[in-house]
Amino acid sequence: AAQLARADADARAMGAAPLVAAVEALARRGRLDLPGHRTPTDLLTAREAEVLGLVAEGLSNRQIGERLFISGKTVSVHVSNVLAKLGVTSRTEAVTVAHRRGLAAVGGAAGARAPSP
Repeated sequence: AAQLARADADARAMGAAPLVAAVEALARRGRLDLPGHRTPTDLLTAREAEVLGLVAEGLSNRQIGERLFISGKTVSVHVSNVLAKLGVTSRTEAVTVAHRRGLAAVGGAAGARAPSP
């Protein structure tokens, strides 16, 4: 991580955009945070974090939609955005990465409304 951070700083100092992009891609694949870069907590919207918390609880898109009073298709869009922003390919991987990085919504969907009786 330290060597990657140095490579990032050096590439930026040289103005080597392709190298910066390669370093960022490597950091993303290795799930490493680079100093001065946005973290997933900065990237996710409040709704995406809420959806991610419910994914972590094991709910399906339909169940999440019912809980949040939105359509399953809208949930699908939020899940797709979360996967892209975290640089992962599955719901399980997203929850694992979020847990490792300490995203607040994982392990309890703060602010999620209970379904109506």
